[in-house]
Amino acid sequence: MRHFLYNPLILKVLLMTILFASSGLAVSKSRGKKKIVKETKELNICDIQSQQAPMYCYCNNVGLQNASDVNCWVLSKFERDDPMWGYFTSQIHLEKLTFTVRQIGSLDYVPSQLLHQLKNLRVIVFQYGSLHELAERAFSNLNSVAEINLSRNMIVVVRKYAFENMRNLSVINLDDNRISEINRDTFVNLPSLRKLFLNRNNISTVHDKAFKLLGSLQELELSGNQITVVTRDSFHGLRNLLRLDLRSNQITMLGDRSFIEMPELAELELDQNQIIYISEKAFDSMRSLRKLNLSDNQLVTLIPDFLSGAPGIHFLDLRDNLLKTMTFDNIKPIVTNLYGLNSHLYLGENNLICDCKLAWIWGLRNETKNTKLRDALEELTCFLESNNATQKINSEDLGRNQPLDIPDEYVDDNSRVNHGDDDDNSDYYDEPEDENASNSNFHSKSNREGKKCCTKHLFELKPEELPCPELSREDLMASEQPSSRHENARVGSGSSWFSSGSTSVQAGQSVLVASLLLLSILFFT
Repeated sequence: MRHFLYNPLILKVLLMTILFASSGLAVSKSRGKKKIVKETKELNICDIQSQQAPMYCYCNNVGLQNASDVNCWVLSKFERDDPMWGYFTSQIHLEKLTFTVRQIGSLDYVPSQLLHQLKNLRVIVFQYGSLHELAERAFSNLNSVAEINLSRNMIVVVRKYAFENMRNLSVINLDDNRISEINRDTFVNLPSLRKLFLNRNNISTVHDKAFKLLGSLQELELSGNQITVVTRDSFHGLRNLLRLDLRSNQITMLGDRSFIEMPELAELELDQNQIIYISEKAFDSMRSLRKLNLSDNQLVTLIPDFLSGAPGIHFLDLRDNLLKTMTFDNIKPIVTNLYGLNSHLYLGENNLICDCKLAWIWGLRNETKNTKLRDALEELTCFLESNNATQKINSEDLGRNQPLDIPDEYVDDNSRVNHGDDDDNSDYYDEPEDENASNSNFHSKSNREGKKCCTKHLFELKPEELPCPELSREDLMASEQPSSRHENARVGSGSSWFSSGSTSVQAGQSVLVASLLLLSILFFT
């Protein structure tokens, strides 16, 4: 036995056996540990099996590290410390990440830590969440992100620096939330931001210089809010803005130089507000403006030359206002633009009065190359207050006109339509027994002065037949030929634009002079 143990060869073999067994055990343990770690890392956010998971994600590629577009549906309350947030390491190369909340209140915060881990992320979308407050730096230092869509998330407050230091961010969408005001320093160091959407919120206050750091912004949409006042400081810093949408707000007036901070602005949408007054200098220094939409407001009159600061306008929409007239001075700064094929002028559905102030429209109708503009002008209607003793109106033409609501000042109290029961209205629609009765035609009404008021298509009348009321000095100026600064502008064939208006004015002045001479002769005789 002793001889066996001291045999060098046997001892050497025994020692090697022991060493091999030990190393095999270590390798086995090491491999087992490595395997456990590997299994932990392979939990795939795109392949969640648990039926109790608060979130399921649908990926364009379920392979590990292969997905670029993931849409995660949040089905129940998802806490900030939920271990599932760690599963996103299985798809670290995501370029688009969408959270769609299926149960109200399930997601009420922005997972900023996760967003910073996804270094290739370009598009972030949250839908139907309860992000009542965007905290400071909720979105900051995400240098790869180009677009953030946070529409429909019940956002009420957006804190300062909520969007900060994102050099590639080009689009922010905050539509359909409950934001009430836009504070200064909310959008900071966003050198590539081109579009900012804030439509259909509850915004009533845009603090002065709230957008001062958005010098690269090209499109700003604020429609469907409760904005009542806009000033030059509201848009301070937007030196490269091309389009501003302020539709469906509660703006009542446009003061001097309201938009002067946006010298490159080409499109301004102001329809569906409550504008009753536009300052003479409201559009000063807006030489790049091409489209101006003022439809569906409450404008009754326009100051002469109110467009002198925006001579480049090719599209002007004034439909659905309360305008009683549109003089040549109103349109003079942009009239030559309206000859082109891409020009547009809309004046329909106003309360225009048929008189010589509208005589210029015949010239524009004849000169423009745009058939759509010509057709729109030919559809214009106006209220004609006629007196058979002084106006040449064919009674047969009256029967061809369509009924239209007539302003109260043109309707006698006794001739108002009764909107009660059908029986009460029967007398109004029945033809009267007396053919000389004041309401002998459905399309005309009489007043106490014996004058009739009816609705006419403007081009059913002849320019020379348009009545020319006594004009104030401003009205006379509005009927004159272009001023010296526009004297080279093309204004129709010869003086056809103005012949009817100026002729009527001269005729009125001649009658006045003759009357004064006659009175003086009678007095001295």
